[in-house]
Amino acid sequence: MKLGRKRVRWVIWFIGAAAFLLLLFLVLRTVLKPSDWVLDRASKAYSGVVFRIDTDERAIALTIDDAPHPEVTPGLLRELRAAGAHATFFVLGSNAEQYPELVDSIRAGGHELANHLFNDRMSASLSDDEFVDELLRTDALIRPLDSPKWARPGSGFITRRIIRLMNDHGYTPCLGTAYPVDLYTPVDMTVAQMLENVRPGAILVLHDGGTKRKDSIEVLSTLLPQLQSMGYQLKTLSELSRLGRPVAESPDQ
Repeated sequence: MKLGRKRVRWVIWFIGAAAFLLLLFLVLRTVLKPSDWVLDRASKAYSGVVFRIDTDERAIALTIDDAPHPEVTPGLLRELRAAGAHATFFVLGSNAEQYPELVDSIRAGGHELANHLFNDRMSASLSDDEFVDELLRTDALIRPLDSPKWARPGSGFITRRIIRLMNDHGYTPCLGTAYPVDLYTPVDMTVAQMLENVRPGAILVLHDGGTKRKDSIEVLSTLLPQLQSMGYQLKTLSELSRLGRPVAESPDQ
């Protein structure tokens, strides 16, 4: 009898462990390679947030967070220029204030400036007044020219309160097609994950912002030729949005 009970407990434990691992696998797969159906459901849950652009054109947007930085931004601009590609740089106001010449270089290269607030911290932790102050301080430094004006919250965590505050000040919130892994993975894995999520209208996320992000230069040198060999054009968010419809509306709003 004791042996039988042990066997039952072992079977229950095994089934529970297998179910947990399966659930974990499905969650990770959804986060790292979400389907368009998942992104559309997310856009309905968070009305007004752009996760992708609905288009049949073979074009994508490359977005670069935490710009600018003198050890990374020039290399990123060099790779983009060599490929004839455009990107949207989500600028930290504190970096823009420290390196205004790099902000000018980004714009001179035909790229787009977007708002990543002033400090590199989780935007959801800020009060309304703090959030608006960081948004507008950065706005004054980057002087966004394109329409719509794009913003991305610090740490990528979005709430309905953040959406409202951005909208109140003329900004459209944008996240991306998949969770970015470049801060945690080697170059080859970062490139592979980005390629896994490439399809028309995708919005990819890479990071600028300091010495630890220098791998981003190598990511672009590897990624851009592969994307071009697949027939994709890399555009700014505004350029891409003009090719289709931002998936950001919710019929339930």
